[in-house]
Amino acid sequence: MIAVIRHSPELKGFFSVMLLLLLTAAVYMVRNRNKFFSHTGDPGDTYASANLRMWMVILILIHAIVITTIMIFEV
Repeated sequence: MIAVIRHSPELKGFFSVMLLLLLTAAVYMVRNRNKFFSHTGDPGDTYASANLRMWMVILILIHAIVITTIMIFEV
């Protein structure tokens, strides 16, 4: 049996709102990156670990934005 794909405007709206929230969070994190990801001066904290923390969050955020954008066009 072949499944019929129906385009749902409610899901497109939901994923559009989610994309706007993700983009807003990305802009907020970029503007306040020094507050969130800067070197704290603790003995166990280095500049490399602070940079790694920032890039891990950026990588996850990019993936979330890409997947949400794909879902807008797939639904």
